[in-house]
Amino acid sequence: MTAVLQPGTHDTLYGLIRLAGLCAALPVAAIREVVPCPPQLDPFPASRADILGALELRGEVIPVIDLARALTSASVVNGESQSDDRSIIVILRHEQHVFAVLADGILGVMPLTSREINPLGHSTANEGERLFFSTFRVETHNGVVLDPAAIIALPGMVTATDRSARKDDARQIDEPILVFTVAGLRLALPASCVDASLPRADLLPTPAETELWIAQREYKGAEIPVIDTLHLLGHGSLPAGRRSGASIVVRTQLPDPAPPGWTESFGLVALLIDSVDDIGRFAARCFAPLLQDAVAGAVLSRGMLETAEGSALLIDAQKLATHEGLRNLGVIRNVPEHAKTTVHSAQSDERATRTSEKPFLVFSVGEQRFSTPLAAVEEILLAQTAILPMPPGKCGMIGLFASRGHCVPLLDLAHVLGDGATRDGRYIIVTRSDHSEGLRRAGFRVDELHSVDRKVLQEIAAKDRSAQLPGLPGPTIRLNDGHACTVLDLAGAAERLLNTAAAQATI
Repeated sequence: MTAVLQPGTHDTLYGLIRLAGLCAALPVAAIREVVPCPPQLDPFPASRADILGALELRGEVIPVIDLARALTSASVVNGESQSDDRSIIVILRHEQHVFAVLADGILGVMPLTSREINPLGHSTANEGERLFFSTFRVETHNGVVLDPAAIIALPGMVTATDRSARKDDARQIDEPILVFTVAGLRLALPASCVDASLPRADLLPTPAETELWIAQREYKGAEIPVIDTLHLLGHGSLPAGRRSGASIVVRTQLPDPAPPGWTESFGLVALLIDSVDDIGRFAARCFAPLLQDAVAGAVLSRGMLETAEGSALLIDAQKLATHEGLRNLGVIRNVPEHAKTTVHSAQSDERATRTSEKPFLVFSVGEQRFSTPLAAVEEILLAQTAILPMPPGKCGMIGLFASRGHCVPLLDLAHVLGDGATRDGRYIIVTRSDHSEGLRRAGFRVDELHSVDRKVLQEIAAKDRSAQLPGLPGPTIRLNDGHACTVLDLAGAAERLLNTAAAQATI
């Protein structure tokens, strides 16, 4: 089952702006565009003192309101605004009304649900100045939810008429667009595939880096893959070893078939970026389609988008959501196990438990989940790696592939798991083990990757070791969902198989 992403299929998306020291959320659908604040606004007649002037934008004269005055009296002394050094102007629209508000900056986007929005009560004495009805708290942000209709309803408020509602200028890109920068490259992304934007934070290491999957970061109680955005788009790579940055979390379609037990209709990955620069809708005249077969690195692009800050490359939301690599990575979630409360308070017991925990890579082969010690994993590769076929013999050799300057054998997992193994998995787990002649590497194909969990190895104390399934080791770990997961010693299995091949060669 795959999820076809369409605008409006996820939680209501809000744009977050910094305003008078507050984080203010506005429905993304109400944000038409964001422009830099000019040195001086044009004069504009108005009965409200907080309407500071007007902005002339592509032939439209739009009134600009200092919303900080309406939100708090701290910025007003004797009817005059204190110096606030506003840096941007956010153009808002509601029905056919257009107006602008001064703001300090853009914080990004975030989906909000009824669980995260808390209604507020207001006294009837201030009924005419109700600009927000709710507060919110989610992830690293908390603030107020502004109501564009309430701003329009302020006594003496004036607005312009939305030109996009006129028949002669009705063509628009049909959804809000997020504009951002990464390594000097300006990019734009439709909001339909955005789950949230996240502020700058330190990144977590991956089990093993690939060119596309370079890190992990925490989001909604789990760790999700962080993607090298430049490599994804075919524009080179980010500097090696980058360990911090802002992110845009995007929704991807699920691989086919979906991982066993997966309950959501989408996957999540985080695109590593430098900053979010703009949020808004753009008229069709601002967009120039791209001849994709004529431009290198434009496989995921629709064309050029003209914004107030200059041109940006518009990413195709559908192609992004269906990108094979992102679909496979989007279903990898590492859910850290929360500390368990016990009646014992002895710190020595707690330290002993932590010491015995080891990291394990959890993966699927067919319908079953397995794990292997992370210390024995050299790297993880996508299965598109070129394989040189080899005669199988008795050791299960499938072929050879190149990895980091080494020629690595690809082994048949059926020699470890029996008939339940796969020869066409999406990923290759490359193991490493010490050998008298140096490190020995080998690869096994698996169907899905799930997480890296720190767990205590549980030995199965069987009275009759011969009663256990052939080829399967006895130890297990207990996953966060409570299920036991068999631990496979892939590195040891590779050592045995390769020793068998070496013995055959000497006969």
